[in-house]
Amino acid sequence: MEILPEWAPGWHPLIIHFPVALLSLAAGATVLEVFYRPGWLSKAILALYALGTAAAAVAYLTGRSAAESIGLNLRAEAAISTHSDWGLYTLLTFIGISALYYLAVFFFKWNKMPVRLVLAVLALTGFFVLAQTAEYGGRLVFEFGLGVQQ
Repeated sequence: MEILPEWAPGWHPLIIHFPVALLSLAAGATVLEVFYRPGWLSKAILALYALGTAAAAVAYLTGRSAAESIGLNLRAEAAISTHSDWGLYTLLTFIGISALYYLAVFFFKWNKMPVRLVLAVLALTGFFVLAQTAEYGGRLVFEFGLGVQQ
């Protein structure tokens, strides 16, 4: 019995929405935490970063697998390579942000405003990198028609 639905072109398009949603929420909540006293929100943010980063790793690996199985023209291959590069940047960025957030909460004075501001700037940076990855992925679907049935 095949787990992947018949209509799905592969696992990557089914997975990618999880890291986008989870990491966007984590970044947004990190920025909100600048304005509100940290408390229960920090534990939720840690969970969002952990789950989102794990989902980003799965998305990156499934994307690499999908890219290797496609034979395309040179222009589409360049777009896939750019998307893949940004996917790796996203994964590495959020691994770093997740680790720093964890350290800040459990080992540093994370409830101090300067620490929260630094974490918020890092979160916004991570969101920018994530948005770039999504932009290039969207181009692959809507400009090159990858993953859609003809």
